[in-house]
Amino acid sequence: MEKNKESLTALVSCYARGYHALQSNQPIFNDFVASTLLKEEEKQLISTNWANAIAFFAPEKSETLKTFEEKLQWVMNNQTVPQLVSRARYAEDGLLSAIERGVRQYVILGAGFDTFALRQQENLPDDFIIYEVDHPATQAFKINRIQEMGLDIPKNLKFVPVDFKENSLRDELMKVGYNKQTLTYFSLLGVVMYLAKQDFYQLLSTVSDLSVNGSSFIFDYLDDTAFNDELASKKLIQMRQITAHTGEPMVTGFDPLTLDLELQDCNMLVYENLSPANIQEWYFTDREDNLHAFDHFHFAHLVVQK
Repeated sequence: MEKNKESLTALVSCYARGYHALQSNQPIFNDFVASTLLKEEEKQLISTNWANAIAFFAPEKSETLKTFEEKLQWVMNNQTVPQLVSRARYAEDGLLSAIERGVRQYVILGAGFDTFALRQQENLPDDFIIYEVDHPATQAFKINRIQEMGLDIPKNLKFVPVDFKENSLRDELMKVGYNKQTLTYFSLLGVVMYLAKQDFYQLLSTVSDLSVNGSSFIFDYLDDTAFNDELASKKLIQMRQITAHTGEPMVTGFDPLTLDLELQDCNMLVYENLSPANIQEWYFTDREDNLHAFDHFHFAHLVVQK
């Protein structure tokens, strides 16, 4: 099957989570399944591209770091891994707490090569259902890969192919048995910064309409200073340059202090809103590998209140 852009993004994110799980003595997020979903040639291609990217991110490091492994480690640990693993940890820690208060449906929007369903604990409630929502081509690619690697698809996992340009999230979820009267936990990671604000508001309104009060929506976002070159960090400016070059520019940021006001028409309340300093304190203190939270990235937990 030809890999589309969404599938390639999914593979790269999966590689980074797997790299961290295998290389770190103190994994922030232990995605022990991620590497098993990638073929050796994919790992080699992705690692080579990342190691070579050091010339863009830090030309001086490309001179002082001599080995391939050193260059790869620097790029992964400084430009990729921290954001991916901390947001995944935040989402899944929140999910486990939500299950304790009665959540029985988990909807992963833009699931990519998310592996929660393949790592889920055996003691989860018998009526707990996972819905993976993604572009049909990406989802078909993932299903094929799971089968190709000889892994079983869990009985409580339901795939929901949605092309948002053509399909209704509401309709497609209902087709596979989604229950609008059940407490639900939604996650959307690594996506909001690429959406126009109006599209994000529309998605939140749809989620609210699909959910009972008390349901959750988890996402990561950029603050508005990320789009001001005088205030943005060098790392963030480089990230914007790369994504724009690939045809998927970052376009949306929020003022963390007024996030609740911006979302007031979506029937959502801001339950938790973590700053980079909060994320640093929660996940990156007392580490030997010197990983740090990314500037400008925030994690938010919204609660449906209609």
